[in-house]
Amino acid sequence: MADRPQLVVATPGDPFDPGTWSGSSAFLVRALEQAHALAGAIDASSHAVDRLEQLASFSPNRVRWRQRYHSRSSFGSGLARSVRSGVARRRLPGEPEAVLHVGAWALLPGRVRASFHDGNLAVSLARGEPLLDPRSRSVRRALEADRRFYEQMDVLLPMSDWLRRSFVEDYGQDPANVVTVGAGANLRGLPDVPERAYEQPRFLFVGKQWERKGGPQLLEAFRVVHAERPEAELWIVGPEQPVAGPGVRFFGRISRANPEGERRLSELYAGATAFAMPSLYEPFGIVFLEAMAYGLACVASDRCAMPEIVADGVSGFTVDAHDVDAVGQRLLELTDPERARAFGQEGRRRLVERFTWDGVADRIVEAISTRTAS
Repeated sequence: MADRPQLVVATPGDPFDPGTWSGSSAFLVRALEQAHALAGAIDASSHAVDRLEQLASFSPNRVRWRQRYHSRSSFGSGLARSVRSGVARRRLPGEPEAVLHVGAWALLPGRVRASFHDGNLAVSLARGEPLLDPRSRSVRRALEADRRFYEQMDVLLPMSDWLRRSFVEDYGQDPANVVTVGAGANLRGLPDVPERAYEQPRFLFVGKQWERKGGPQLLEAFRVVHAERPEAELWIVGPEQPVAGPGVRFFGRISRANPEGERRLSELYAGATAFAMPSLYEPFGIVFLEAMAYGLACVASDRCAMPEIVADGVSGFTVDAHDVDAVGQRLLELTDPERARAFGQEGRRRLVERFTWDGVADRIVEAISTRTAS
């Protein structure tokens, strides 16, 4: 272990806060610590700079305002990243052997510089952002700024092969310097798979952004299921606005940031018979890994990284999210107890074999080790 590179991880918020990067940063940092490769973890954000960038992104349209801020395409975004980098640099513990940036919010010095990503602006634009024009000066400026950031990395570490292709094709990065490392489930431990009664189908959806995650299409597809199987239920967790319909149970927002929320989510995963979230756009889809950890078959859409997570016809189904009839048919197929059970068992096996944070940490360390040795 002594010859492993020692990494400082820079995250867009408190590295151990469950709200930072949807909790993934905390699991990544702990896995690197377990791998004896962690020299430190710092918050690379600045609330003051973030607030100024929000103001610079202003638009009377709140959706456009939010998109402009998150895409870093305001007129002040370049300056914001520069100032944020300076703030984060002062938090570094000495001169690090290697720096692992989580995202591209700040640029820090190190003998080896790496960055870990679940998405980028190019793939976000490809989904057809309703209010961001890829041809606009501000968006082109943001794409160019991101390209310069990536070119200053010694290695880019995307979660998926889908994203890896974007770094190579959209940003012109050297394929040898883009290494897929995957992701893991954001769970404190691997749960026991419960003994389920599958006779009453119970489909679970977990996601805050109802429209982006295919909620309306899922709700329409479930109507077909409920007409054929009136006892079936659709459990919905996450959206702010209530969702109603025959057989629908709405649970609202549940956060893992507190023990009660974690317990409640665990109960829902254990009580469901399948998981369904046919997202229109999903940078990775760690929520599928959480469902697989509980032995649930999954219905996902056939885009982004989801087909890399859910093996179609093996651990669940991937389907065109806009084809409501196809989504409904796949849901109906998972009302068969034997199929749902078998797919869930295969999903659990795939999770343990391919999608753990310990595995991610090992792949990151290996990718960085080859650069520190050169």
